[in-house]
Amino acid sequence: MKTKKAMEIIDKGWLKKPKGFRVHFQKIVDSEPVTDYVPDMEDKPLASDVVAWRLAWKLSESTQSEDPAIKDGDMVNIYVVDDDGEPVIFYGTGRAERYRPYSKVSS
Repeated sequence: MKTKKAMEIIDKGWLKKPKGFRVHFQKIVDSEPVTDYVPDMEDKPLASDVVAWRLAWKLSESTQSEDPAIKDGDMVNIYVVDDDGEPVIFYGTGRAERYRPYSKVSS
């Protein structure tokens, strides 16, 4: 096998190392979820998924209230994405995680 062919196989099957991480979240505005990120898409991403997950957890904890009902201004669907916007597996559980999951039910 030629080296070029071997490198093509490796590139196809190799896990891509993300260039950075962001916390994806949605804020409820006029009863509709609006997507945003921390850091903003124009800003440099976080270098570590651990830091990003910690930030996601802190956002989740700091935005919860005694009332379990989701209302305007609440942050929901908080999770970490890579530089391609793909969800990142939580290092602590090895599973996809989402803090304050929410999906609007149409009436």
